[in-house]
Order: sequence, then structure tokens, then C-alpha cells
Amino acid sequence: MTTILIATPITISYPPTPGQIAWVITGVIVLSLISWRIIKHGLSPLIRVAQDVEATTNLDAARRIETAPGLPELDGIVLAHNALVERLRAQRRATVSALIEGQELERARLSRELHDDVGQTLTYALLLLQSAQDDPHSQQKIAMAQDAVRTSLQTVRQLAADLRPSVLADIGLVSALTSLATAHAEATGMAVRREINPVPDLGWAAQLVVYRVAQEALTNCAKHSGASVVTLSLTHRENLVQLVVTDNGKGLGEAIPGTGMAGMRDRARSINANLNVADNPDGGTRIELRINLDTLPKE
Repeated sequence: MTTILIATPITISYPPTPGQIAWVITGVIVLSLISWRIIKHGLSPLIRVAQDVEATTNLDAARRIETAPGLPELDGIVLAHNALVERLRAQRRATVSALIEGQELERARLSRELHDDVGQTLTYALLLLQSAQDDPHSQQKIAMAQDAVRTSLQTVRQLAADLRPSVLADIGLVSALTSLATAHAEATGMAVRREINPVPDLGWAAQLVVYRVAQEALTNCAKHSGASVVTLSLTHRENLVQLVVTDNGKGLGEAIPGTGMAGMRDRARSINANLNVADNPDGGTRIELRINLDTLPKE
């Protein structure tokens, strides 16, 4: 405005006349329009990049954003976005691969147990029943066959419980974790300290995540930690539910996380929870699952 006033013969007296006021207002409007056009033209590459980012609704639809010629300042944002998309795709591929591998390992385990335990036991029971048909003293063989069938039935029930723990629906999360800790102590001889407190109703999905994370943590502890004592804790404070499994074993060290750890992290993400696995300052491993009740997905 000052430049225009200097470069033009327009003069403003005091007090200004209506015509002078009209000229000033017109000049302000013209300058504002020119400034707006210049700013819009200068920001148009940034606006285009923002629109491209906003249009990226999922990783499959994400496309590489091209840099704007003549605007090196914008290249950093564009390159960071492209690199982030590639990292997310790589992480998703790794996660899917780990999940598939975990599923296949679980299927292989179930297949072995069904073949080795249930299949052979039922075959043995069938042979006993066939031989009992021609044996006048068959009561002992029939009793042995009954025991074999009972053993197979218990194995099948255990496999079914591993696939979907009905204990959660039957007795609730707190009692289910207590039962899990007791069973782990009996199976491994490890001392299991329990600090399991009542928590609000989390819904089936979140309860299953808590149970599975505790189950996997105890299993990893028995397999890899060399610990003699493990502590299972479940607490609730305000809007936070926290599951913590600690042991006095050798800690993580240089160990590479396997499919079990990846599965726990994926389960935690499915309910917007945070999973942290780290070495304890006093030795051993600490696995912590933090659930914010305000961010739990609605069922």
C-alpha cells in the first residue's frame, strides 16, 4: 500500500474525503486479492501433497507421491511419506508372514497330537475291543479300552480348550487366570506367584487377549527363561487394566523375538492395547500389557 501511494499521484488529506477513502478501500481489496493468489499459487504443491496423503485410505491403495519440481523444501515431506508407506508395508508383510507361520506351527502341533495321542490311543482301544469279542475273559480288555477312550477324550478336550478357552465364559477372567497359573505350576514345577485382582468387564475380545498373552508369556518363560519363579499380576486403576508377567530367569539378552512374541503384539494391537517386553533391572523378563478402557474397540 505504501508503494502504491508513493508511485501514484493519489494524495490523502486530513480529514480524508469520501473519494480518498474509496480509493484506499479499493487498494486494500486489490492487494488482498493479489496476495491471496500469490499465496495460493505458492502453496498449491503442498495442498496437492496433502490431498494425496488424505486420499491414502489404506496401504493397498497408497501410491508413491512425486516430488514437486522447483520446490526442494517440499521434497523432505514427500520422501518421508513415501518412506513411511514402504516401512508400513514391510511391517505388514512381516506380520502376516509371522502370523501364517504361527498358524502353520499350531496346526502342525495339533496334527501331531491328534495323530500321535488320539489316533494311536483310539486304534489301541479298537484292537482291544476286537480281541475282546472272541475272548471269554474280556472284562479286563474292555476296561483297558475304556481307559484308552477316556484318555483320548481328555486330550481332545484339552486341544479344544487350547483353540478356544471356554473357561473364560464359564468362570470369568480372574478365575481363568488363577486356574492357568495353577496348571502352569503343576505342569512345570515352577513357583507361580499370583497377584490377580478383580477388573471391570472388558468384553470377550479383550478378555481373550489378556488370557492368551498370559498363556504365551508363561509358556515362553517355561521354555526359554530358565526361571524358577514367575509372577502373574492383573491390576486395575482408574481407566487402566494392566497384566504383568515377570520371572527371575536369564532375561532377553540377544534373543530374536519369535512368532509367539509377534502373536502377542498383534493381539494387543487388535484391542488398541500396548505390549512392552523388556529385561527386568533385577534380572529376568517383564512382559506388560496395558489396556486403556477408553480406547477399547466396541463389540
